[in-house]
Amino acid sequence: MRLTRRGWGALVVVALAYTAAYLAGARALNAIAAPILAALAVGALLVWRAEEPSLTYGSLQSGYPGQTRTLRVDVNGSGLVTLVQPLPDGIEADTIDAAVTPPHSLERVLTLADRGIYRLAAPTVRQRDPLGLVSRRVDVDADLEIVVYPPVTTTDDVRLSQLFADELAAERQEFDRLREYASGDPLKNVHWKSSAKYDDFLVMEFAPAQRTESVHIVADATPGNADAMASAAATLALGALDAGLSVELTVPGERVPSGTGTAHRESLLRALAGVRSGTVPSPVHDETDISIRAESENPRVHVGDRTERFDDLQTTSRPVGEVSV
Repeated sequence: MRLTRRGWGALVVVALAYTAAYLAGARALNAIAAPILAALAVGALLVWRAEEPSLTYGSLQSGYPGQTRTLRVDVNGSGLVTLVQPLPDGIEADTIDAAVTPPHSLERVLTLADRGIYRLAAPTVRQRDPLGLVSRRVDVDADLEIVVYPPVTTTDDVRLSQLFADELAAERQEFDRLREYASGDPLKNVHWKSSAKYDDFLVMEFAPAQRTESVHIVADATPGNADAMASAAATLALGALDAGLSVELTVPGERVPSGTGTAHRESLLRALAGVRSGTVPSPVHDETDISIRAESENPRVHVGDRTERFDDLQTTSRPVGEVSV
């Protein structure tokens, strides 16, 4: 507990009044000093006995750069409460700096500026008496996370679209058994070696294999190019999910297992919101379906035997598939 600036000013007035009374004998000045001292004492008592304030933060939906969210802070307790809530870099808004009487709610409109996973810093909270003479600091944690996804773009590349379509349409077959040749069987299915051994035409019969309908995306980036990598990976991952594929993602320091659905979409975007630059071993790149390497702001995308620059594949930037957190 300590005096505010106003409290110190009041104490200076008391000291001057008593000094003047002592030197000039004007005891009437005591009538000024005594009430001020009483106000300081009462203010200290009120602050000491007051219920400590508490803060409750409303949840914030994750989003994409350029989108806005409303931060709500509910202040409870008693007395007069001053609150200063700093905001992290990457989030644009006026700092919350207010004096309120609980219960009270404060709101600020935030603009999500840069990709990342942010946590609010602890606010500065002070409780004061009604006259603002005495205050005490109250330690309060800001238990709130803000997730900003990487920008997502649309692509019009026929080869990439065909990749997703082919994954869905592919029906690989597995060998099941040999049987006797029947009229109408294609000659390409005749197993000539076995036919010669048994002196009869034998054909291979196949059973449809269960399709995986999945795609594995691997991405890495040199220092300073993590944002470009995250944007490219998010664009292709969401495109694959929209095509009905199961998506697996490997990035520096993290792997998201194959999956589908809204929860998996959120997991992919969250991983890409927090990813930093780094490398993934070359053998992993070589064995994947889609490989992304960001050595500049325009990543290279490898699909099979084809390599493209990501900027050549995209059309326009747009938020895609908001997910609640």
